[in-house]
Amino acid sequence: MLGGTLALAAIWMTFAWATLVGAQFGGPEPAWVISQQVSNGDGQMSDSLGTGGDRADPGVGAALRPKQILTARLEDVPQEHSTAGFSLSLRFSQPITLSGETLRTQALTVTAGIATSVEQIEGRGDLWSVDVVPDGRSSVQIALSGARPCADSGSVCTHFLLPLSNLARAIVPGPPLSAEFLEAPEFHSGLDRIPVRIAFSEPVFVMARTLEDQGLQVIAGRLDQLRRIEGRHDLWEAVLIPVSSEDLVLTLENSAACPAEHPGCLELRRIPAAHSLRLPPATIHLTFDDGPDPFNTPVILDILAEHDARATFFVVGRSVTYFPELIERMVSEGHTLANHTWAHDDLLGMSDAAVARTLLRTQAALGDHATPCFRPPNYRFDQNTVRQAAALGLEMVLNTGVTDDWRRPGADVIAANIVASAKPNAILVLHDGGRSRGQTIEGLRAAMKILSSQRYVFEPVCE
Repeated sequence: MLGGTLALAAIWMTFAWATLVGAQFGGPEPAWVISQQVSNGDGQMSDSLGTGGDRADPGVGAALRPKQILTARLEDVPQEHSTAGFSLSLRFSQPITLSGETLRTQALTVTAGIATSVEQIEGRGDLWSVDVVPDGRSSVQIALSGARPCADSGSVCTHFLLPLSNLARAIVPGPPLSAEFLEAPEFHSGLDRIPVRIAFSEPVFVMARTLEDQGLQVIAGRLDQLRRIEGRHDLWEAVLIPVSSEDLVLTLENSAACPAEHPGCLELRRIPAAHSLRLPPATIHLTFDDGPDPFNTPVILDILAEHDARATFFVVGRSVTYFPELIERMVSEGHTLANHTWAHDDLLGMSDAAVARTLLRTQAALGDHATPCFRPPNYRFDQNTVRQAAALGLEMVLNTGVTDDWRRPGADVIAANIVASAKPNAILVLHDGGRSRGQTIEGLRAAMKILSSQRYVFEPVCE
């Protein structure tokens, strides 16, 4: 009995070995044959999937799994399209016996175009030609989908239509596209997040990370967020955060470092030239009246220098002649000088000749440092004053915000007023002469620390 058992074991092992050898070293797989799955009348679905001429019994309701993995890839993909039709190749790892029409209608997905035909090349089941017609200038995306859910009972089930193990996809870039920046502010200031919209002339099929890493460059700032607007591929929003008081620059360009085979890089290469948006920092114009003064002006100049700030000093002509060394320091440190009359005169009560005399005398004292600006002392003027000054080539410059430092309400109040009045292109009036300006000095010192941290820059109002 023991001998019989051993004989049976030997026979079983011989059969298993033969089966394994046949599986490992057998001939090439026959072509895939897909049969339709239909309702058997009692609500149950049956399907059949086999190779060659062998088919599974439809009554079994199970699909035979292939011995090899089925893969596919798209080849001969054009580098771009010009809105006219084009062709590419579809290659499978082994022959399939699906019809070209079935492939076209049930397996291929074309975005921004349509597949007009799918045909075997030279009668081969593993190589097919796909003809595509774009529906416009957008890039065309072609994808071969694998196992999809079955349809309703009684219809053809495509669950086992193409059991692919990979995603076959290609993008054919469209013609060159353009872009523009929308809803961008005129300036940047503070630590605020700055949203900027990027509108492409056509949809672009690119992931946000690819566009951020390969298509966008930010100078003097950083990109905080990038997203599509309402899911659209032609409208994006970039959120920028300034990191310095320099010009904030956002550039959209075709990066040479972007890999040629990357689908998103193919899209970015449709951009023929760089598009740049430049946002200058918000500028505040600090102005100082009634100087120069040997006690107040040097301290104010020190504070301005600490913050790399340039201002305009509306000087009294008589004081210019008294303190020429202060005038030279102002100019050497980048500040500009404007006219505040010869002796802090009340222009409202003067004759035309007197107005001309006090303004021209001050301009002469300033010499080459004079600018074509004036400010009436105590803001006392009328239209005749403005007309007379204009005839002399002088423009009146007032203010946009109120600091009230002349009231001497306290350094904290002055600092708060300066910060509250700080807007892009604001003109703020302070005083460096006429009396003790200790509160103005301390208020300016505190306010400058705040405004500098908010990325404001300070430039003269008169050049």
